[in-house]
Amino acid sequence: MSNAAPSTHSILEFMSFRLNRLCEMTKDSASGFYEREFGIGLRELRVLRFAGLEPGLTLTRLMELVLLEKTVTSKLVTALSRRGLLRREVGEADARQLNLYLTPAGEALVAQTYQRGDVLEKMFLSVLTEAEVKTLDRCIDKLTSALIAHQQGAQAAAD
Repeated sequence: MSNAAPSTHSILEFMSFRLNRLCEMTKDSASGFYEREFGIGLRELRVLRFAGLEPGLTLTRLMELVLLEKTVTSKLVTALSRRGLLRREVGEADARQLNLYLTPAGEALVAQTYQRGDVLEKMFLSVLTEAEVKTLDRCIDKLTSALIAHQQGAQAAAD
């Protein structure tokens, strides 16, 4: 039997749950929008945007950025290549790796989606004042930095 006092919190009050819920709602809304407007889902679009941000990135690096597992990321890369939006090249330094690049069609699509994405972002944040947006940005940065430091500390302790 545990001596710990029972929690008075509901799952609905936990910050991690609330942030995850907001994130899922935002992703669902954005994905539906991009699918209707451009015929591409949010996951695919993120792959393209990161390929545009870091031309020549590897699958391993892409997985770190999009936070998806290898099989899902590989399938997305294959599908985008077949659609003519992404180009895969054997790595010059390491022939076992593939480097990813946007095609001209991929570049054009990413540019269009950024323009529309800016409008979505402004609409989403329009319920906040400018000061609230700045505070939110600072809080997200602070929480992210704290979690990274915690994870690095835990990893160092495990090693």
